[in-house]
Amino acid sequence: PSLARRRVRPSTTAALAEPLMPARRAVSGSLRGISVSQAGQPEVAARRVSSLNDGEALLGFSSGLCSGRCFLYWLIFLSCLGGLLFGYDTGVISGASLLLKERFRLGAVELEAVVSSTILFAALGSLASGPINMRLGRRPTILLGSATFTLGALLMAASASFGTLVLGRVIVGVAVGLSSGTVPMFIAEVAPTAMRGKLVALNNVCIVSGQVLAGLVDGSFALVPAGWRYMLGLAAVPAVVQLVGMAFMPESPRWLLEQGRRGEARAAMLRSRERTPTCEAEVESEIAEMAAAITLQREAEAALRRATVPIRPVDEGGGGGGGG
Repeated sequence: PSLARRRVRPSTTAALAEPLMPARRAVSGSLRGISVSQAGQPEVAARRVSSLNDGEALLGFSSGLCSGRCFLYWLIFLSCLGGLLFGYDTGVISGASLLLKERFRLGAVELEAVVSSTILFAALGSLASGPINMRLGRRPTILLGSATFTLGALLMAASASFGTLVLGRVIVGVAVGLSSGTVPMFIAEVAPTAMRGKLVALNNVCIVSGQVLAGLVDGSFALVPAGWRYMLGLAAVPAVVQLVGMAFMPESPRWLLEQGRRGEARAAMLRSRERTPTCEAEVESEIAEMAAAITLQREAEAALRRATVPIRPVDEGGGGGGGG
């Protein structure tokens, strides 16, 4: 009887109930059905993202070792490696050019081609990043940029001729363009509203950090035989890290919503949110605002297309033509 009258402390009850909270179930590796049981809110089920489960288990995400804020920071770190590579590949050539000029007997025009080819094709790559992002998504575009960075860095490091060196610089330039046009947008779309500004600014910090790192690497290998190979080839290291890590990251929630995949967008957003009792309600609110913005954008684009008046040729018999 005394045991029956014993009251359970609220803290103990919360500790026992915590593993059963819907927010905990939302970020588990299976991402099975999730329901919001608060008054006035409908039940919403999140679609299982099965293609990422194996990778998440290897990296510890589905087991709870890295979730919520930890997962968000890891995601931002992997994304910002694109900015680091941007700064490194545009800055490393300043020190490597001295060794390249001596190794390949480069004249002024050839040296300018080596230096400027990356900048030229970075501009072209940034223009191409828009259609690629719209069609494939943000994550595949970042993966494509990582693979291109890796290929270009290895090709430059193994160059035996001027043509191969320029080709490697061109490939790296395309990767720089893809990265610069995608990473800031991806970070802005996955970051919580309250943290969006400072997380997007981290990409700019990484660009400058990459330039500083390039200067340090140039100084470290300036007197090493064939040191230019190390200078140009070391860019493959962060590129491979980004390539492997981003393969297990979720897609941008906004892009998923644009494709009509609301359940996957909700599941991706829940994985990067801090676990609170109001987490699911806040995510639903963000998704509703995002969906409304997408609808408004499409309506504005449709109205603009309808308002566009086609240009017709002027009738030869109309006034305005002076006769002889």
